[in-house]
Amino acid sequence: MKIPEKSRITQGQLMFFVIQTQVGVGILSLPHKMQATAKGGGWISTLIAGLVVQVIILILWALCRRFPSDTIYSFLPKITGKLIGNLLGLAYIGYFLTSAGMILGLFADVVGKWVLQTTPRWALLLLTLLTCIYLVKEHIRVIARLFVISSFTIIVMVILSLFGYAHANFTYLFPIMEAGWWNIIKAANEALFPLIGYEVILVIYPFVEGKSGGKLKAASLGNLLISIFYTFEVFTSLVIFSPAVMPAVSEPLLYMLKGFSFQIIQRIDLIFLSLWIFIVSTATVSWLYMATVGLGHFFHGGEHKKAVFYAVFIVFILALISQDPSISDLYDRVIKISHYAFVVVLPLILLVFSYLSSKRRALVR
Repeated sequence: MKIPEKSRITQGQLMFFVIQTQVGVGILSLPHKMQATAKGGGWISTLIAGLVVQVIILILWALCRRFPSDTIYSFLPKITGKLIGNLLGLAYIGYFLTSAGMILGLFADVVGKWVLQTTPRWALLLLTLLTCIYLVKEHIRVIARLFVISSFTIIVMVILSLFGYAHANFTYLFPIMEAGWWNIIKAANEALFPLIGYEVILVIYPFVEGKSGGKLKAASLGNLLISIFYTFEVFTSLVIFSPAVMPAVSEPLLYMLKGFSFQIIQRIDLIFLSLWIFIVSTATVSWLYMATVGLGHFFHGGEHKKAVFYAVFIVFILALISQDPSISDLYDRVIKISHYAFVVVLPLILLVFSYLSSKRRALVR
């Protein structure tokens, strides 16, 4: 597959692409979940999750570098055959669309709870998706340029979080190993899911300029920065809220910032939330782009923009019905299973098969 010049991005832009796809709704509730299982060692769980993600990135990179000019949709048939490969490609599209729907649904829950309590859910979703449509239909270079700019909002989020240290109590962390290593590892498994998004490599790898080693470094650096960011936010929440209070605080970062105000700015939490909304919107764009590239590959002769409108409609419906707690729980289970299947197990199997098939062809020759 020949990549046109306007669809190429730099390795630095790949890094920001990974960053923007990984940062999603999970950051707000992650400290609460980490403390519930790992207690004061919750920040260690986040670091472990970041290391596990790095191993998975190595697997995805090793698979993609064997087919440097193909997205996952075009190299799957080369490994498994046309029928199975196309079916798996469609399954990946379903995974990406479901992930986008879940992220958007959680986004609507938080915004509806904290800011726009009387605004209908459909209106929140529609306004967000209309913004996403404008960007998703563009070439990847345009999307990547916005991602570079929007990534700097994370720095502002970190600065806002630093205000919390005025009331920090580091004794809340101790004993750090109170929950034991088993629970810390168990919490690390939970922390994996807020970090999802690095699988974007499977779709955008051929669009990135440069050698494969540089692409690995860019994706790894993006994951490193987000892992540090998540660990910092978890650590901050753990030293601000006591172990007795944390179980009752579902979004610790927002509750922490809500208690701060200045003469000019009264609600710092709303500023933080505004930045977070921007970041979640870009994450949704990334998931939609992954899905529409696949839909374009199968149904529109490679023109992903032709699939944008009905892909957005599917995501809108998925996010709208997720208001039902039973549907939301079902999404959560499906995403967890799908993540392990499509991002860990299947790429590893495909990598082994690709090596075996190449050796078989070499022996035949």
